[in-house]
Amino acid sequence: MTSDAPASPDTLDQSRLTRLLGFRITRTELRIRRLFLECMARFELKPVDYSLLVLVDANPGVNQRQLAEILDVSPPNLAIVVARLMKRGLLRQVRGQQDRRMQHLHLTAAGKELLDETELAVREMEARLLEQLGPTHGEALLAALARLEHLA
Repeated sequence: MTSDAPASPDTLDQSRLTRLLGFRITRTELRIRRLFLECMARFELKPVDYSLLVLVDANPGVNQRQLAEILDVSPPNLAIVVARLMKRGLLRQVRGQQDRRMQHLHLTAAGKELLDETELAVREMEARLLEQLGPTHGEALLAALARLEHLA
């Protein structure tokens, strides 16, 4: 006889789904994304903001076209992100010397200071993730993910 009471998530048979790599990766990504969003919230940054600040710090003078390609964000949407970060005083644009239409991005001192704080928080979050995996599994997971990135 079946019960009309809803099954709790703990009692649902999920075995057919949990055997699927894509399902497991997606579920894990959602949980990690929530952790990352919480980590960035205290700095009033979105994940794309953080990624952009890291890339500009590592590549001073990078242009928006390059960033849009790496971050897989449309140029108009990236322009909104850049404008938001400039309004906060975290980024500055420098007009290109050879091509005056080209805008090169640099972190401001405030941007560098905020990035240093956020990177500390991200390292702490990453340490918690790696603690769950252990050092060997953490390196193996990173290697496996690198291989999966090349899927079409």
